[in-house]
Amino acid sequence: MMKQTTFYAPQICIVRDSIKPEDKLISQEAYLTLLEIYEALSIVKPGNNDNNRTLWLEVERGPTEVFGDYREYKRDGEVTSRAEFVQLWKDYYPEDTMWYEFSTREYMGEKFFFLDNKLIARTGTEYTANPLPSPLLDLFGQFTAWLLERIRREMNKLTGDPSAYNTYIRNNLPYKKRYGKINRTKLWELLGDEANRFDKNLGQETVRKLVDFVRNTTGQKPQPYSEMTADTFFRICEIGYDANDYFGDQKASLSPREKYISRADGRDAGLSKIEGDSAEEFNKWYHSGHVMGAHPWEICRGGNSTHISLYVFSKDGNWHLSLDGSSSARLEETVRMAIALYENGIKFELRDADRIVRKVTGSDYIGIVPDNIIPVYCHASFPKEDLICDFLNLDFEPELAEKIVPLVTWYPLVEIIPVKGQG
Repeated sequence: MMKQTTFYAPQICIVRDSIKPEDKLISQEAYLTLLEIYEALSIVKPGNNDNNRTLWLEVERGPTEVFGDYREYKRDGEVTSRAEFVQLWKDYYPEDTMWYEFSTREYMGEKFFFLDNKLIARTGTEYTANPLPSPLLDLFGQFTAWLLERIRREMNKLTGDPSAYNTYIRNNLPYKKRYGKINRTKLWELLGDEANRFDKNLGQETVRKLVDFVRNTTGQKPQPYSEMTADTFFRICEIGYDANDYFGDQKASLSPREKYISRADGRDAGLSKIEGDSAEEFNKWYHSGHVMGAHPWEICRGGNSTHISLYVFSKDGNWHLSLDGSSSARLEETVRMAIALYENGIKFELRDADRIVRKVTGSDYIGIVPDNIIPVYCHASFPKEDLICDFLNLDFEPELAEKIVPLVTWYPLVEIIPVKGQG
């Protein structure tokens, strides 16, 4: 196999998006090269987790011929002229260079290789793959050969002048590859009519009621219920349902139990079937052991973070209620429920009440994550004290992104440091 001395951004993207370890697209030569790559990168001081090491690669976008064959694009109807083809190329690769994050980790004797946070290869102590010939096999072999030489050059730069090396990255790494935070109100104002404004959607009066409720209940534990029945729980759920007008004209014709069955998760461990007005039956059901692993409290079904729950739990012989639904997807519904429950004298705790107020009033921050990371469940990437729970990529239109950048507080980049004695 002839080694390719230059790789361009479109080829890197193919490797990142198409190579999967389970496809075993590693020849024995590529396997040995990966081991050399891991060794070459060992000059970098590892992080705290699994000897993780990270390197930034700035790669030229290359000529249009690397992007694709104009005749094929025209034949397939994707473009009608060469000018359209060139514009498509620039849409995909708007800058002269693209940046990619390459990292390695080691765990239980295996070495793992990531490109833009995507696992592209893993190697054990012995070569075991027996791949069939394919274009991707050849491409990955060429990529590993190119990558080894590139990493060696980067390590020479790093050890030659670590300060200059990191300064270049700090001055040139695109903002869309960085972590930052932006005040929600500032983002709302910049987005204008495109912003999903919780405050305007809920209305000034509702926001005021929310703020007053949280202020009046902060630091106070709600009084528990001495007994609980299924019907009591369903009636409390109904208050929240009706506050959001889930059932429209059918509101009066449906019973609280029917409303619960319609909106809840369904995996209720038999709650919807027990005798409604019996505290003894509810207590028996609750302590039966069937509730564990079920979802009786998911009163508005959704995904892992897009549901609303009204938890009931027993403590010291009493019953306690807790409303939970702070995700942005269900925030407005949760606020209406909380206010309705409060105004109807229901004794409950609103989980993450302060967070909900900050989100509704726009006083919190939204975390910005690199474009190669899906902007969900990124809490661990931000300081706990910043209380960030929503995330986004900086993938807006270029003109809008340029306006957003100055409003962002950008976190310092993690410096790439050579191990002691290398720099």
